[in-house]
Amino acid sequence: MQTISVVLFLALTFVSGQVPIPSRPDGWGVGGPADAHAVIEMFLDPLCPDCKASWPTILQVIQAYGTRIHFRIHTFPLPYHTNSFVVSQGLHVIANATNRNSDAIFKTATAIFQNQQTWYNDATKSMTMPEVVNSLATFVAQLGFITKDKFLAGMTSDDLNDETRISWKYACSRGVVGTPTFLINGVATSADASWSLNDWKSVIDPILASNEKDSSAIKDCPPGQQTCEYMPHKTQCCLAGERCIPNVGCRCFNLKNGNKCF
Repeated sequence: MQTISVVLFLALTFVSGQVPIPSRPDGWGVGGPADAHAVIEMFLDPLCPDCKASWPTILQVIQAYGTRIHFRIHTFPLPYHTNSFVVSQGLHVIANATNRNSDAIFKTATAIFQNQQTWYNDATKSMTMPEVVNSLATFVAQLGFITKDKFLAGMTSDDLNDETRISWKYACSRGVVGTPTFLINGVATSADASWSLNDWKSVIDPILASNEKDSSAIKDCPPGQQTCEYMPHKTQCCLAGERCIPNVGCRCFNLKNGNKCF
């Protein structure tokens, strides 16, 4: 009975720890498709000084590669940046109000980084939370993507508050513990604010090159072997007894000899 209770407790613990599945993939991306050969993800805190320091170079990376890469950002508000969750929810409000318009989201993030000191810790220590939200609403409205009233309504939305929380939990499930954190094709990297555009290129260029290079076709097979172009730019030399199978390559079907070609 004790064993059953322990198993049940562990099962309930696992279920309760499940990150809620969002209604769509987390974050907002720009550039190429989400399955591009190089997918870079940035987990950011809009009030993190290191994220602010990284951002100008990130914009250079996005500009330099265009649709050749997919760049995606996720909010990860840190608890020791007093208003970070509020500002992170503000980005979710913008995304929701503009139908996830990447231009609006990224320009708002850029503007917030440029004015980060307005809501950073001691700057708001004499303000109430409604005053902080109102200050952010006034600032965002000046960007022209959303009215102040609509932004304030979004900040009171339970759904958008929950969406911001789920983004934070999602980041935790990916092993994120600080900001900025960068993943390239799902793998954590040492990228930080010190990285230049050339540093980023030194990692991204080889990934793109390895995927864009066509395999050189075999022009001449040895005597007695058949040239098999089983896919565009993919060629093999089939041994005696092998057949050229489209999309597969050379395969042997000599069943009388144990499926061996010789």
